[in-house]
Amino acid sequence: MNAPLNTSPSSLRGILWIVLGMSLFTLANALFKHLGADLPMTTVMALRAATILLLLAPFALRQRGRAIRSQRPGLHLGRAAFTSLSAACAVYALSRLSLGDVTAYALTTAIWLIPLGLIFLGERVYPQRWVGVAVGFGGVLVIAHPTLSGPLLAIGLALLGAASDGVLGVLLKRGANSESALAILWWTYLGQFLVFGTMSGFTVPHLALAQILPTLLLGGVSIACMLCFVQGYRHADASLAEIGCFSGLIVGPALGWLMFRETPAPGYWLGSTLLAGGIAIALIEFDWRRVLRPSRLPTPVGCEAD
Repeated sequence: MNAPLNTSPSSLRGILWIVLGMSLFTLANALFKHLGADLPMTTVMALRAATILLLLAPFALRQRGRAIRSQRPGLHLGRAAFTSLSAACAVYALSRLSLGDVTAYALTTAIWLIPLGLIFLGERVYPQRWVGVAVGFGGVLVIAHPTLSGPLLAIGLALLGAASDGVLGVLLKRGANSESALAILWWTYLGQFLVFGTMSGFTVPHLALAQILPTLLLGGVSIACMLCFVQGYRHADASLAEIGCFSGLIVGPALGWLMFRETPAPGYWLGSTLLAGGIAIALIEFDWRRVLRPSRLPTPVGCEAD
């Protein structure tokens, strides 16, 4: 008897949303790296948040702000805190590591979400998911240099940012079905603007045209990225949806080469192969209890024991 698959069509849709979101997340990191070469990190973060708020303002303020009303301020405060921490860690790491390496470290979010989803969301974690994520994490280690080469502080902060994204995933999952995506975006980035605006003194730097266009693009990409992750968590368990983030292993090195002429490490292809295997294991989740303890078939008529 074949064991049934536990991955539903809804979960697959969630994973595809996360794949798209991760691609946009990697593009946002590339824009951070580009802008951070000439501007302080706090200024880049404040500008990004201000741009997002300006883009959202016409939608957030219509009907006298009813579109952004929420009864869960604690979730918004938590999202603002952890997205701020994650973004700050990523921007620092990007200034000292390649885009591909930072993307690889960011993929450890899927590892953090296994215990977080189990503890805080009550998600059922099948044994295959642990195995798949472990194999995938092995691929991350191969790509990200198992000897931890490079600045240790940057590596540590990149991993801290991934852990923060794991907590953010839990917070997004908690409010994904009770709050509008617009409310989540508005309050999250308002918090970021207050945090990084305070740190930068709310100063508005003089921007060249070559900086204005990437700043606007960064704001739009960040909105689209968050929307994709919100949709992903609405359709799939947080720990399973995060498997889609492994797509960043393709997008990260590709953008790193196109924008900064960075080349992947020698172990990139081996690591990618391990990650692909981990994704396959995690997605094809068989209910082994049905195999080990199959239901008893009815005894054919006329074959009963005497």
